[in-house]
Amino acid sequence: MLLCWLAGTAACAQNLNTNAAHFKVVQIETNWRIGADLLSQSEVLVVREALTGEGAVAIGKHALFYNKGVETLELLEAYTIKPDGKRITVGAEAIQKQSGVAAAGVAASWPDAEILQVTFPDVQKGDRTYLRSRTSHRNLMLPGWAAMQDYLVPVVSFDSFKMRIEAPQSVALNVAAKGLTMTRSLDGHNDVWQIQGQSSASVVDNNPANTLQVFPRVMVSTFKDHGQLAQAYASQATTKAVVTDEIKALAAGITRGLDQPHDKARALHDWVRKNIRYVAVYLGVGGWVPHDVDWILKKRYGDCKDHVLLLQTLLKAVGIEAVPVLINTHAEYVLTELPVANSFNHAIVYIPGLNVFVDPTDARISFGALPWQSADKPVAVALGSGGKLMRTPAFKVEHNRLTLKSVWHIAADGKARLSLSVDALGFAATTLQDRLLQIPAGMSGTAVQRILEASRLRGSGFAQYPAVQREVQQQSFNLQADIDDLLTDPLAGSINPHPGLNLPLDILSNMGNYSAGQRSYATTCTPVALREEFELQFDPAYKITRVPQDVSLTHNDGVTFAAQYRKEGNTLKGWRELTLSHQRHVCTPADYDDRKETFNRIAQHLRSSVLYQQQ
Repeated sequence: MLLCWLAGTAACAQNLNTNAAHFKVVQIETNWRIGADLLSQSEVLVVREALTGEGAVAIGKHALFYNKGVETLELLEAYTIKPDGKRITVGAEAIQKQSGVAAAGVAASWPDAEILQVTFPDVQKGDRTYLRSRTSHRNLMLPGWAAMQDYLVPVVSFDSFKMRIEAPQSVALNVAAKGLTMTRSLDGHNDVWQIQGQSSASVVDNNPANTLQVFPRVMVSTFKDHGQLAQAYASQATTKAVVTDEIKALAAGITRGLDQPHDKARALHDWVRKNIRYVAVYLGVGGWVPHDVDWILKKRYGDCKDHVLLLQTLLKAVGIEAVPVLINTHAEYVLTELPVANSFNHAIVYIPGLNVFVDPTDARISFGALPWQSADKPVAVALGSGGKLMRTPAFKVEHNRLTLKSVWHIAADGKARLSLSVDALGFAATTLQDRLLQIPAGMSGTAVQRILEASRLRGSGFAQYPAVQREVQQQSFNLQADIDDLLTDPLAGSINPHPGLNLPLDILSNMGNYSAGQRSYATTCTPVALREEFELQFDPAYKITRVPQDVSLTHNDGVTFAAQYRKEGNTLKGWRELTLSHQRHVCTPADYDDRKETFNRIAQHLRSSVLYQQQ
């Protein structure tokens, strides 16, 4: 359908307004009927209108996605409508079917996908396209669970949105509508919901979070809460956690010589993340049931569900309880109103006895830590006593630190020699490790040259750093460079006290953008501590005529910034430090408004300069 949920609503939001001025949805109507056996059928009508020539190109094709493992799709009608009312029917040759969606690496794949692409004839500016389809569900993704959702994502305007939902009262269907009007009535023994509304295209803030809480939406589920979904998932997955002789022998070998549960759990987790390759399948449309354990061990790869099952089974073999956890790795920090297909897109593991969440799919992250996209997230945990809503730990600022130290020897001709060192801890170290691993052996000189080129500087150099060790989230890095054109004007001018390179390591590149007057959407704001120590050593031919003033700023939302500068003859020494200790990984629009003045003052100070001239 039009509404982007297959690609992830947050991802869809990143591309907003590319279509808003070019076409609109004139009409969208859905009639969804669910039976007593929870199998359902839905008919959808979509009418779109091209407002420009570009819009005609956009609406000239319509792709219908469905999961052939659980449903069938029929194209009932499709034609172009000219302004005078003439209809041009889509011919059979203009309907193509594609089976399966493949992707490399850890990108989402969907083996059971079926895509029906409809190409409309003679679509011009002012024309409309009409498409009506029927989807019939023949299997449930999980026992007792039938669900659907629709979002009016403001990629375009929706002139008219209507939905009718019908289900036997015995089903006890749960329906939620936000930003739309909804009425409920009875038709014999059936509940009937009528939902309608409209929405206008709008500009979405950069880097939005919690978008699923903002867009007008409809959610329907036979489960009343996310804990029920977690238990239904676990009921299918945990039955496969069979401790065979092979599993016993493998677990015993991995944990040999270890006595404490924590040490055993660490060893088993690290074995899975290092030895089982992660091949992602989108959880929710790619299937909810993992492969058998022996299949996973034989193939040495699997998706998130497979990793969870294998680790759970290995831990079970040494007497440690572990349970699956459902999580959303998009920028969603609040659960949807009801458990629907895109409530979660990933699975990780919780070990109750140790109170530890782990993600065995991420080979970068050692035991006890989580990747950024899994931290501070609401999760549904399938405990033995029942499904429970919990929250994964947020980053602690003391465990996510980055320190830069630089010395710049500036010659009389404007050239400079740079010595830069970086020390990172926590996820900052993981990010640095990711970048260092992209440098081929023996190519550090080329990498430094590329960094200088990206920084609009000419020069050469080399980098040195200890081998990346994923066992700890700690990494250092050293760079030496000779720069041919650091000073724009060698005779007199200005320069930042900490000249920046095109590396996402300094304060300015990590503090976020607070230039917007206001925000309508939440955004991410990860706790972190950043420190810059710098020294500008000018040639004796120079005189430093001005240095920035010391500054100290604080904000009650966990923001502190301080900077100090000291001139010693032709040398400037100083440091700047920013600490963001916000307790959550998400900031609301109100948080943004409250922080904006402080962050703008910090940004203004970071742009301050050292003035110099030759004597």
